[in-house]
Parts: sequence; C-alpha cells; structure tokens
Amino acid sequence: MKDFALTNGKIVTHERVFEGTVFVKDGKIDRVEDGHGDTGDVTAIDVSGKHIFPGAIDVHVHFRTPGHTDKEDWKHGSKAALAGGVTTVLDMPNNDPPTTNQSRLDEKRDMVKDDAMVNYGFYAGATKDNVEDVAKMVNIAGVKIYMGSSTGDLLVDDLETLEKFMVETPHLLVLHAENEACIGLHQKEHEGDENPGVHSAIRDPECAYEAVKDALYLAKKHNGRIHIAHASTAKELDAVRKFKNEKVSVEVTPHHLFLTEKDYAEYGNLIRVNPPVRAMVDQVALWEGIKDGTVDMVATDHAPHLEREKEQSYSKVPSGVPGVQTMLPLLLNAVNEGKLTLEKVVELTSFNPAQKFGIKNKGMLVSGYDADITVVDMDLQEKVCHKFLWTKCNWSPFHGWVLKGYPVRTFVNGVLMYEWRDTFQEGIGQEVEYSA
Repeated sequence: MKDFALTNGKIVTHERVFEGTVFVKDGKIDRVEDGHGDTGDVTAIDVSGKHIFPGAIDVHVHFRTPGHTDKEDWKHGSKAALAGGVTTVLDMPNNDPPTTNQSRLDEKRDMVKDDAMVNYGFYAGATKDNVEDVAKMVNIAGVKIYMGSSTGDLLVDDLETLEKFMVETPHLLVLHAENEACIGLHQKEHEGDENPGVHSAIRDPECAYEAVKDALYLAKKHNGRIHIAHASTAKELDAVRKFKNEKVSVEVTPHHLFLTEKDYAEYGNLIRVNPPVRAMVDQVALWEGIKDGTVDMVATDHAPHLEREKEQSYSKVPSGVPGVQTMLPLLLNAVNEGKLTLEKVVELTSFNPAQKFGIKNKGMLVSGYDADITVVDMDLQEKVCHKFLWTKCNWSPFHGWVLKGYPVRTFVNGVLMYEWRDTFQEGIGQEVEYSA
C-alpha cells in the first residue's frame, strides 16, 4: 500500500476548517499537520482548492443481498457509496432470508466479503421469538426492530417483545418507529385510494409519534440504548427532546430533508417511502433539530427498487428510494446555500455516526485512524444524472437537480477507490469493529 500525503487542501473536522496536510501510511492516518510544509520523501497528492473530509458513514443502507440482487448488490451499492464520498455502510437485515441469527449473519458475510468496495457492518433483525438468538450474535451494529411493517417480513409490533429485547440483549436497538395498529386503522379508512399522496395519510405523523413515545418510555425505564431511524416529524423530535441523553440518538434522511408531500405531484410513487415524506412544517422541524443537536446524524435509508416497480399503481408499489450517492452532494449544496456549515456536515455524516455506533477507528482524521478520506470540490456544480448513478436500480428522485459541491476522490483504507466522475479501483472493503 503506497504511502502519500494530501497537500494544499482545507481539512474539515466536526470542530474546525483549516489548511493542512494529511499523511497516510500503511492504510492509516499517520499524522495531520497544520499548513502546507514539505512532505519529504512521501508522495504528495495536490488537492489545491479542495476540502478534505473524513469518509462519510451511512448507518442505514439496504444493499439487498441476499434475495433481491436484481435491485441492488454490493458491487453497485459500493460504487454508489464511493461516488457519494461514503466509505463505510451499515447494512439492514430485511433480506430474503432475513438476518435473524448468527448462522444467517455468517452466510451473509460470506456473500459480501469479495464484492464490498467500501467498509461495512451488519444489523441483526428482530422477530417476536428470536431474542435469545440475537443476544448471542457478535460484531453487529445493532438490532433493527420494525415497530411498523415495511419491506420484508420483520415486524415487532408489541411493546412486550420490544421491552424484552431492551432488557435481554446487549446491543443497540435501532427502531423503525411507526405504530402498526395506527397504520392499519388508516389503511381501512383509505382503502381503494390509489393516489400516491395517500401514503402520507395512511402512515400519518401520529403513527410515528406513538411509536417513538413508547420506545422512549421503555428506554427511560430500563436505561436502554436506542437509535431512532428516519425521524420525519416535528412531534417525534419534540418527544425526543424531553428524553434525550447519551443513550438516545436520532437520524434523519435526505429525502425527508429535501422532499415534502407537495412533491407527490411531480414524482408520484417514486417517492413512496416508509415513513412517508411529510408536510413542510415537519421538514422545517428536522432542520431545526439539526441546528439544535436533537438530530445526531443523516443516514440515507438507501432502499433501491426497480423503476418499473415504481410505475405500478399505489397499492402495488414497494416503498423506498436510493440515496447513498446523493446524500453528501445534497448536504454540500445546502452548505453553499447557507443552511449548514462544513463542520456540521462532518458531524452529521462522519463523527457522530462513528461515535454513536461505536465504530472503531472511523469518523475522524487523526493519527492511527483508518485512512477513509473524501476529497470534496465545493465549487463543482453539476446535474444529478442517471448516466452517472451507480446504484443497480439506476434512478433517483433527485435526477436533474443541479447541485453545487461534490466528492471528487474517495479513499478507503488508504487506497484511492474513486475519482470524479466514473473512475473506480477494484478493492475489498473490510468489516468494521465496534467498541464495547
């Protein structure tokens, strides 16, 4: 592995932006120096005019292996991640078959290890009768609990089982927090309605609030660790503020930050997601949650489906959108528009994900950490284009959007894996490890 130094760029951390040089040796960050001094015998890579970020960590992706590799696989998903400046992904368990015990996890590891071009981790999936199996699983990012139904067959819609997972397993509980009974009631009310916008009425904000409220109550009761996935409403964040501590974390998605119910008129079922896109007042609340620290991170819920599936009538359409490639460009564009700072982007996409999930040696550009690095051009302005989308489903609701600010080089474990706009290096990512 070649040693090198990134020179003449601006280094971005969760605390500051400064001119400096990043030295990489044997796949690790050797040191970071202020200023642009002599690199000696080390190969210098000039990144003048660019910003140097720690590689982004997406804690919520569905790379569809096993069971649905027609929609996504680890070769395509990895390329999409690399082009989006993402160097580590945590993959969800709602596969076919789902990852519900150690044996299935080991099988999934074997399927992924030769195709992953980024670093990766895995979740276990909760069912109503696998608490003992999950408690024994090793080196997992957490336990995904679907309190409301979504893609796949995993569902834990009773609080007794949720409480059992909280008490009897040592793992972080990652919650798809929608109340299934609430969803079922609204489905009956809107039966036969094929308008795409009905999705936001069926899975309305109250369904999300009820689930989050119940989970927070149990977390307080048992001093449990929970992570609320894809929070989407003002009421959820208001509830979280009352209970927030170091054991409660929250993610929001780009599609909830940048799309609302009004966008059904243009995109229709393409933007059917669980939980659904919301009203503008909820979107404003998510941005306020980022500003005040209630929201810890942005994660994509990258959930590819084939475009022809999305062209069906509402009742037949699967929920989910791809997003791992467009997360950083959307956030960088928001920086250029004055909505965020560069430091906040790193906090949301690198530092906090590594800290909250206990991912070892990730999320910072400091000596001894893995050399997962994203070089960003804040002045690069381009349209999001299907031609250069690398997810296997090959579409995005953000196609045609003009964004300013893109990753132009992505290093994984010290290896240059991607260069703008379509140059990739073959390589094997590594499974991450977690601190206790």
